[in-house]
Amino acid sequence: MSDYTVNHQPQPWREGLSIAAVLAEQGRPPESVATALNGAFVPRARREATLVQPGDELTLIQPITGG
Repeated sequence: MSDYTVNHQPQPWREGLSIAAVLAEQGRPPESVATALNGAFVPRARREATLVQPGDELTLIQPITGG
């Protein structure tokens, strides 16, 4: 079985897996994180169409608010 990683944590890969699906499976609201795939920023509007492949590194970045 092939894996991909989310924030350096191995995850089982399956065909047709989108970034939007990964966020939904992890219970993360789409607006709660920024996403990068293999170091390249992926805008929220492209998450459904952007598929995760074996060996990919998905980075979820939670914005920090405050002063």
